[in-house]
Amino acid sequence: MRLRHLRLPHRAPLLHPPYSLASRIQEHLRRRQLDFKDAISATATNTNTSADPSGPGAPLKPQLPPAPTLLSFTPLPTYTLGRRQTTPLTEPEAARLQAPLRVTSSSGPGLDVLLPVSILHSPRGGLTTYHGPGQAVLWPVLDLRSPHHRQFTVRCYSRLLEETTIGTLWRLFGLKAFTTDDPGVWVRSRHATSTSTDGVGEGAPQAAAKIAALGVHLRRHVSALGTAINVAMPGADVTAEAVNPWARVTACGLEGKTVTSVAGELLPSFLSSLPGGGRGLLQEETVAAAWAEELAGRMGVEGVETVSHGEVVALVAEVMSRAKDVTSEERAYVETIQRGSAR
Repeated sequence: MRLRHLRLPHRAPLLHPPYSLASRIQEHLRRRQLDFKDAISATATNTNTSADPSGPGAPLKPQLPPAPTLLSFTPLPTYTLGRRQTTPLTEPEAARLQAPLRVTSSSGPGLDVLLPVSILHSPRGGLTTYHGPGQAVLWPVLDLRSPHHRQFTVRCYSRLLEETTIGTLWRLFGLKAFTTDDPGVWVRSRHATSTSTDGVGEGAPQAAAKIAALGVHLRRHVSALGTAINVAMPGADVTAEAVNPWARVTACGLEGKTVTSVAGELLPSFLSSLPGGGRGLLQEETVAAAWAEELAGRMGVEGVETVSHGEVVALVAEVMSRAKDVTSEERAYVETIQRGSAR
């Protein structure tokens, strides 16, 4: 069995899938896993109670299980509020978060646009965090108890996400990432200084900065959510809220901590030595593909199968055909990728 990698199409700086659409697709994939588990349970129950389990009227045996799938995407700018966000945002707070964001494409200079910002609730724990352009969002959908790959407890699965991210950052960029008592994956930042006790010293350089967020939601051991790696986003040295979405919030409620990105931590001399100034390496899809390979190896499956563009578009259309309360952003995105497939 292989890990299927389903990448939602995006084309910087304008075409990004809405976060809400990715959530619908994730739930569709998880539903497949849960339906298979229900079919297995029903078959076992009928086998135990039926005198002739192969006779007329016997339930059909379930087919092969759905393959574990990695859904990766780079969404429109979105702030998500976790379950600990129990106090509603005030109107000024919401207006501050929803102010249009100026985004510069990693594809080259001069490609910057104003994009709308959404606020959504998320089933993950924690407070407010951000997802958007410049970020590789990585959501594995798999059954932690499946016999077709390594099995995981909840704690081991969280560690799997962390170790996959740490391994990817080292393999692609030579960045030494690590975990702390706070959630997520961290690096010693070239830009951040600490105002809290984190083992480095108050005000010391090379303080820990968050480079990837992590959130897990399980339903009967089938996973949702995952990891988001900041690939090419403004770092702690950029304080203008018009361009840096992290400047508008205390990320995940972690006072005194800063957020960084891969681009912000790589030395300019290293980037200038790469073709095109490293722009090819700093693409979200490049990071997502490497993360998929790392995850497949750690899960013990036979590698990665990349889902074709045509199959992705067909799946998106199927999910949207059953969806309720479709937003204008979702509809526009689906129409755009369908037109692209028709060419």
